[in-house]
Amino acid sequence: MKFKSNFITKLMHWEYWPTWLVYLPVVFYYLILSVRARSFFFFTQANPDMEMGGLYNCSKYRQLRKLPPELIPKTVFLQSGTSFKMAQKALAKMAINFPLIAKPDRGERGTGVKVVENEEELATYLKRNSTDILLQEFIQTSFEAGVFYYRLPSKKFGIIPSIVLKEFLTVVGDGKTSLKDLVDESPRGRLVSRKLFDGGGLDSEEVLPLGKEKLLEPIGNHNRGTKFLDGSRHTSPSLERFFDKLSRRLGTFYYGRVDLKANSLEDFVQGKGIKVLEINGVNAEPAHIYDPDTKLREGIKTLLKHWTVIYKISRENNMLQHSTTSLKDAWEHYMQRKKIKK
Repeated sequence: MKFKSNFITKLMHWEYWPTWLVYLPVVFYYLILSVRARSFFFFTQANPDMEMGGLYNCSKYRQLRKLPPELIPKTVFLQSGTSFKMAQKALAKMAINFPLIAKPDRGERGTGVKVVENEEELATYLKRNSTDILLQEFIQTSFEAGVFYYRLPSKKFGIIPSIVLKEFLTVVGDGKTSLKDLVDESPRGRLVSRKLFDGGGLDSEEVLPLGKEKLLEPIGNHNRGTKFLDGSRHTSPSLERFFDKLSRRLGTFYYGRVDLKANSLEDFVQGKGIKVLEINGVNAEPAHIYDPDTKLREGIKTLLKHWTVIYKISRENNMLQHSTTSLKDAWEHYMQRKKIKK
């Protein structure tokens, strides 16, 4: 019965469909644009300072370190093979306390991202990862968003066509139902139930008191049960000015999505108190399309439009003599990405 319920939920809500299926029309359009540009890697010119233009296997730390400390969480970069003692020293130097966020320096869609509660969990994380990682302070605020921004190189000011607001997966107790059953009552929760309880971080038999709310997943990724809501109406002149300034601080950054936290929606709209968590390049989606109320045709239309923007930005940068990535470099990045995903 649970399998059927999950199947029907996925079938009726395209936001859960496989990426390759949703992107089929986009792939055909990309091939047309490649012919026009005379290069399969034209998109790497959209963000010349980012590896592969930010499509995949792009260093998160390389982008974050370009920003002033007040705009990012306290962050420690650890090379592959760093010992637990060295990690402890690095955390102490940066005054980063538990809980903290651990993530691969190169990775997409929340792969390998974990909230680390204590030293024992950190030691385990270090042992299981054979790639460079980031340790970040855990920003204790419930407001998280993704802002999509682009700017043509010939223009002084950019555009914010998409804002996604993230609603974290939570349940509310009734004083009698187990946590596992509460999760399974929600279609969104049921889809990630196995992931939630297999890690051992949640007690499936816990019974929450009446009215008590429990956060189940603090990582704001769609594939971890977070609901994506269209917040594009919250675009403001203050926010646009903030991102125009941010794009210039990042060098030749013209296209992508910035995932961030702020103290509140009000502060966010005014461009105040923002902490940048990640900077995504051409792999980024205008994630507001995954709002449950968005129709499939609207989502695909938006993706096609944004690839047109990538093409226009790349064409302008090509005229400015920014070079595209070579086939050899693209293959090396792809192999590194496979290693990280494994």
